[in-house]
Amino acid sequence: MNKINPWAFGIVFLSFFAFYAWNGFKLPIIFWGKTYKQDALIYDTNIHTVSFGGQVNWKQTVRYFYQVDNNWYDGYYTLKGAQSKQKVGNLISLEVSKLRPAKHRVRAFYKSDRTIYHMEKHFETRQVAGYKKLNIANDVFSLIDFSVQEDSISKYYGILHVKNDSIKELVPVIHYYKSKTYLEYQLVDDDLRNQFYNKYQQMEFEKKDNSIRIDPLEEIYYQSYRNAYNE
Repeated sequence: MNKINPWAFGIVFLSFFAFYAWNGFKLPIIFWGKTYKQDALIYDTNIHTVSFGGQVNWKQTVRYFYQVDNNWYDGYYTLKGAQSKQKVGNLISLEVSKLRPAKHRVRAFYKSDRTIYHMEKHFETRQVAGYKKLNIANDVFSLIDFSVQEDSISKYYGILHVKNDSIKELVPVIHYYKSKTYLEYQLVDDDLRNQFYNKYQQMEFEKKDNSIRIDPLEEIYYQSYRNAYNE
């Protein structure tokens, strides 16, 4: 019986590990059956460090969601090499399985001319034991609810449907919850959607966009800092 050459095994193992690390520590996705192209929206970004081979590099991980036949799906991706830094509200091109729409992979990020218009607005309201923040980037929103008493953060991510020039409907897609012992991103189900709409259904700009009102709670959120365009 032939013995395994330890050097050859080591080279194969290191090559596989290098590819595994380059691929964001995920195995490559293999499709069985037909696929199609689908755009997704980035709803969250995170800069973090990655250690490999004694070097520490900064990496950006983006989270995104997309819709197929009125159903929402989500995913995340860590940028590689020379891929440009992304912002919330940017579009991603995906390859999606026709049989299993949740199975997908990132094809490419659109060039800057496809996302040249970038608008951000930030609002907040203070409460007795915490705060709430509403961030808007293009047509993507995040609504953050921090509770001092529970020492927890609840976030909803979603899209804005335009009703008219000043009123927009909030459509939740992702819920994020973090406490001392728990952290999770999850797609919004019927229960979470009902909980959300009991508090937040639509927003209306007031006073030349310096503040907004969110119904049905009639909470007023005030602009927290200067808006950013094409940054």
